[in-house]
Amino acid sequence: MPCKYCLSECVRPSGSMKGKKTLKCNDCGKRFTESDSLPKMRVNKHAMVTALSMYFEGLSTRKVSRQLESIYGEKVSQVTVWKWVRKYSILVGEYVKTLSPQIGGRWHHDETVIRCEGQNQWFWECIDEDTRFLVASHLSETRSLKDTVTQFRNALETAKRKPTVLYVDGSNQYDQAFNTVFWSRYKVSRPELVKRIGIRSRETNNMVERLHETVKERTRPMRGFKNQDSAKSILTGYVVNYNFARPHLSLNGKTPAQQAGIEVKGWKALVENATRKEALEPQSQAQERISIAPLQVV
Repeated sequence: MPCKYCLSECVRPSGSMKGKKTLKCNDCGKRFTESDSLPKMRVNKHAMVTALSMYFEGLSTRKVSRQLESIYGEKVSQVTVWKWVRKYSILVGEYVKTLSPQIGGRWHHDETVIRCEGQNQWFWECIDEDTRFLVASHLSETRSLKDTVTQFRNALETAKRKPTVLYVDGSNQYDQAFNTVFWSRYKVSRPELVKRIGIRSRETNNMVERLHETVKERTRPMRGFKNQDSAKSILTGYVVNYNFARPHLSLNGKTPAQQAGIEVKGWKALVENATRKEALEPQSQAQERISIAPLQVV
């Protein structure tokens, strides 16, 4: 079998571990067991990624645990499922930041209330009209100008381009945040800000309102988040699931990522790619730091 870390075919036997044959890669030098699992994982990788998919489609960790035993014969606790969800939400979330979606120029932005630590907090979402790609999201305790600017900058960083039109509601802070992030002295390259959209207006924000309902479908059974760390990790996983794993009827069964030109689909491919990137990245980063480290005077 190829190396689990770098996919190299140059592997050789290297003893055994807990009754399983161990192989060593001649290219990256890493050792791994000959099994259908991810590096440093005991459970079948298909069961693990199925757990992620089930959770973000609305099942509780307890129900996911029962389904894994019923389908795969894997006995894992609900605590283990929860650890997988948090770990791989963050890991895959960092990986997808390296991808470059080709999104359109008509963006819809809005925010919704989410309970965290017993208090109302704001979850900001910005979606592209053409691809349905969730361009940016942001969780904040307040609904201030600073939070709006952060959300707009996150969207700009992901898209690597300015929108042609940005649809928002009637909040006055959008004008200043929009000018801070998107304003240009050249009218040709200046985006248009469309405010006060709604049912009675010419433009509606139904697209992002439906997106709010999608995130509420996941968070409603949880009765809110216990702390900021769990909220950010789960919401990161929700964004990943929405963009890369969940097909859309309006896109003829494609995911928003596929519509945006990224062919990575589903949790299995995402977890494998993210795990491989994490395993191989430290060595390359260390070499880069050594090569560009400045001289220090002692």
